Amino acid sequence: IELEKVKDTFDVKLLEEKENLRKDLENVTTNTKNKANEKIAQLNKQIVLERGEMFAEQQKNSQHLEEEFKVKEDRLNQSFIQIKEREQAWEDERADVLREVQRLKSEATQMVTILAMEYEEENSREDKKRSLSQ
Repeated sequence: IELEKVKDTFDVKLLEEKENLRKDLENVTTNTKNKANEKIAQLNKQIVLERGEMFAEQQKNSQHLEEEFKVKEDRLNQSFIQIKEREQAWEDERADVLREVQRLKSEATQMVTILAMEYEEENSREDKKRSLSQ
């Protein structure tokens, strides 16, 4: 009977130890899960923060590139305007030169006509003089 009492006491202590170990294991598991969840939450916050920073940097870069593009587009448009203005000035100058050439041509034609008429008059006077002297 004494052996049975010792065995029963041992069994009870064994059961108590098993229960204590189970509770300890449960506590350790719960604590580990809680720590893991905290770490996951911390990492998620860090990821969200880094994504926000990356997005802000991308927005900044995008805005900078847009501004740079607008500046270059304005310069290009200004160059096109200057080219058109130069072409128009060249066309105007060309038209002026052509008008001047036409005017000079007309004057030259008039002078040739006048000289031809004077030459004819002079020749005809000399012919009259010859015919009268004969």
